[in-house]
Amino acid sequence: MIVRGLLLWVPLVWCLSGRVVMGEDRAATGSEARSSAGQPANPQPEIPTKIATFSIVAVDPATGVVGAAVASKYPAVGKVVPYVKAGVGAFCTQHYHNPAFGPLALEKLAAGKAPELVLQELIEKDKQRDLRQLAIIDMKGRAANLNPTAAPGDSRYWGGMTGRFYACQGNTLSGRDVITSMGRAYEETEGSLADRLMAALLAADRVGGDHRGRLAAGIRVAKPGVEGNWLELDVDESNNAVEELVAKYTELQHDAKGGAFPKAPPVSPLAPVDLIFDTDMGNDIDDALALGVIHALQSRGECRLLAVTVSKDHEYAGPYVDLVNTFYGRGSTPIGVVKNGKTPEDSAYIRVPSLAMDDGKLRYPHDLRSGTDAPDAVQVLRETLARAQDGSVTIVVVGFSTNLARLLESGADKVSPLNGVDLVKAKCRELVMMAGMFTAEGRHKEYNVFIDLPAARKVYADWPTPIVTSGFEIGRAIKYPAVSIEQDYRYVTHHPLAEAYGLYQKMPYDRETWDLTAVLYAVRPNRGYFGLSPAGTITVDDAEVTQFAAAESGRHRYLTVTPEQIAQVREALVQLTSQPPVGSR
Repeated sequence: MIVRGLLLWVPLVWCLSGRVVMGEDRAATGSEARSSAGQPANPQPEIPTKIATFSIVAVDPATGVVGAAVASKYPAVGKVVPYVKAGVGAFCTQHYHNPAFGPLALEKLAAGKAPELVLQELIEKDKQRDLRQLAIIDMKGRAANLNPTAAPGDSRYWGGMTGRFYACQGNTLSGRDVITSMGRAYEETEGSLADRLMAALLAADRVGGDHRGRLAAGIRVAKPGVEGNWLELDVDESNNAVEELVAKYTELQHDAKGGAFPKAPPVSPLAPVDLIFDTDMGNDIDDALALGVIHALQSRGECRLLAVTVSKDHEYAGPYVDLVNTFYGRGSTPIGVVKNGKTPEDSAYIRVPSLAMDDGKLRYPHDLRSGTDAPDAVQVLRETLARAQDGSVTIVVVGFSTNLARLLESGADKVSPLNGVDLVKAKCRELVMMAGMFTAEGRHKEYNVFIDLPAARKVYADWPTPIVTSGFEIGRAIKYPAVSIEQDYRYVTHHPLAEAYGLYQKMPYDRETWDLTAVLYAVRPNRGYFGLSPAGTITVDDAEVTQFAAAESGRHRYLTVTPEQIAQVREALVQLTSQPPVGSR
């Protein structure tokens, strides 16, 4: 049942729907004034408003239940785009929308006119007909779409499709798979009509949705014998409108719901991201800086570091992680280390700080003195996941895939009756990796992939949740400035990140931010720092180079970055990495 997989991608969240309407929406025929039937009361003369959305309309001929769901970059979109009438049909007006069309379209359907004829009559004298996007369906399942053939260039992708008792459509989209994912999710989801509409909206959103961002979403369902809208639910203004709409729907007690969406306790939309950090600490200095970014974000209430697992097989990798965690006031964070792993070579930047003494005391206090005293990484991963809420954990791996591949291979034990794959499927929301390379030119094999090639291939092939990869080219384009190391860490006499940076190479030098970018995306995915590729599948070829093949059903995506984003990300990383621990002076 497809909706169960979809829900793993989304944190279940509370949202109180605020009534937010921009001036252009308020000008568009007074759409805030609604009758008890959910339709505009006293429609005003139409003033064209460009509202880019993706939406779906559907009917259940057996019960007379009808519905529509919609999402957009624009606020309060659920209040002006979808129109439904039980036993009659559903209609959406978008892209230079005209809310006055809504009740008129349903009236014409109720009179027995075919959907194609209804659309023809609506636009017959409409001067904006080539800019409209309309969708309509009647109780026989007859559906029709009208696409905006004169849409401006910034609309990117627009289109529509119809299926058995539904039609979906959209404009200003990230790509064609937004439409096809909507249809596939509606067809494959078990549950009520409302469940299937929500699953369709969520599927479209998770493959890119409106390319400009997420702001508003809504659903309308009508049932015979119930006046007006049987179900009416909105998120009017949010950075994650569809996800929050799903959360409100999941929490909702309503007869329109079927069994597809569990009634699980929702999580606040402001709740921190539950994070597991898997690192080859000691091989490159970006791992240390990435751990600093995590602690800064946790101090800001944006994430919770549940555990750190280490894939570099060196005695001081675990102790260095412990001393950094302790420096930031989180010395109790569980740490697991790889056994019989890769890269046992010495690294001064983890060894020297772990052993440094001042006046007979450790310069950086920490309890873990040797990696041989730490538990196995897979044990820590299983224990941490078993304690977590379903679908809540984001894992960030910035080294080799050794520990994650072994997790997938693990069997049921006293920690959990689930094997590794099922445990990940139940508990993880997303995997964010720093691995591979995805540029068109100059492709080569990437360190985190080829050092443990079988593990990387296994994770790409078998990991059951969505994967987002920050490729080699992203960190290479964004360098951490030496001047920050020299000036921004002087709030203490000794700083474990700045000292390690100087030990890694002779100062001054600017270093690539490979691992930092993966952490930043994992905790702040919707802040506009990065773009995302289409959905697809990542594999590793015989030359040990990562390859990406776009596929509508794929669970993998990789980050992209523009010159403007490069500057934005660099500044964010400098500010976060150098942020003092809570309580420091």
